[in-house]
Amino acid sequence: MRPFLVVVIVLLAVVVMMNGLAAWDRARHEARIARAASAFRPGLALLGYRDTDERRFQKARLAVIPRPRIVAFGSSRVMTVSTAMVNVAPDEFYNAGLSGGTVEDFIVLWSLLRDGGKAPDVAVFAIDAWLFNESLEQVRWLMWADEVARFMDAGPLSYGGISLSHLVLQWYRTKEFVSFSVTKTSVRELQRRLAGRRRQGSDLISALDRQLVRETHVEGRRALRADGSLLYERAYVEQSSDDVRRDAISYAATELGGLRNFRWNAEREHRLEALWTDLVRHRVAIVAYIPPYHPAVWAHLAQDQRARMALAAIIDGLRRLSDRAGAQFVDLADPAAVPCSEREFYDGVHASEACTRRVLGRALRPVGSLTPRESLR
Repeated sequence: MRPFLVVVIVLLAVVVMMNGLAAWDRARHEARIARAASAFRPGLALLGYRDTDERRFQKARLAVIPRPRIVAFGSSRVMTVSTAMVNVAPDEFYNAGLSGGTVEDFIVLWSLLRDGGKAPDVAVFAIDAWLFNESLEQVRWLMWADEVARFMDAGPLSYGGISLSHLVLQWYRTKEFVSFSVTKTSVRELQRRLAGRRRQGSDLISALDRQLVRETHVEGRRALRADGSLLYERAYVEQSSDDVRRDAISYAATELGGLRNFRWNAEREHRLEALWTDLVRHRVAIVAYIPPYHPAVWAHLAQDQRARMALAAIIDGLRRLSDRAGAQFVDLADPAAVPCSEREFYDGVHASEACTRRVLGRALRPVGSLTPRESLR
């Protein structure tokens, strides 16, 4: 029995040592990413954003930005929303939008803000209808599936004045030091390091080191501002309305707005409710809206019975969820509700700056002039 116990202890010691060494090396690498991200200040723009890992980028930026008063969450459809559009001072707004951003992404980004003491006054959610289609494969968020699981495991409870989310986080961190599955990952990371291969996140460090320019020097190229908002390239913005309409019709016919074979995703609804409940617990005002479609896309969806029924179910579900969570929700899927014309879209789903400003005017109306946190309680 004693030799067996010695072997177990030695194996555990090796596991802890390997995981600890990998964690130390990973922390040093994350610190280098954070230093690079902190150089991205208001007035600058990043040209190489499309060549970086968006999710890793947002994680790095949220670690170094000041506490914003307003944060926008959503997919690429929200990414053009900027500080100027919401009419606040520099550093008071941050756009946490992501290409293909889902509820799970929102959970992790909010957790980073919350745990970093940066809970905003207002959270703005641009909710894509396809988020709730279980038939539509959505896998980009899986890179931080563990973080989502931790958030959902924690729930709203607390013990002895310490939040359960904090306790769960500490438990997961402790458990990782004695996890054999984590050891496999640790060994791969160390092997990659010893082999001199580029590490995940190295592209971000390189981009922030070499491709930051003054915003005035972007000169019609696609770039990301320091507040997280996206500047589209001139060629994309200046497409003819006929070209945009053809693209919109094609998108509607082939993709059906991501609503083809629609099945309600109850798990994602549950996660969104857990997220909004946590935001409200931290006294954050929630504003949510469905962004408008290009009129040609909207007309196609309105004529398709399956899409029409799916949209009706999604809008009804979001209204009921908003009522339960205490969020403000407005349905702006129909461009006439904003209103936005055909000339105010870059493709089937991405609206121009002028249209987006009106969308924000409608969506943010419930919180008025976005006064400080005390008046939102």
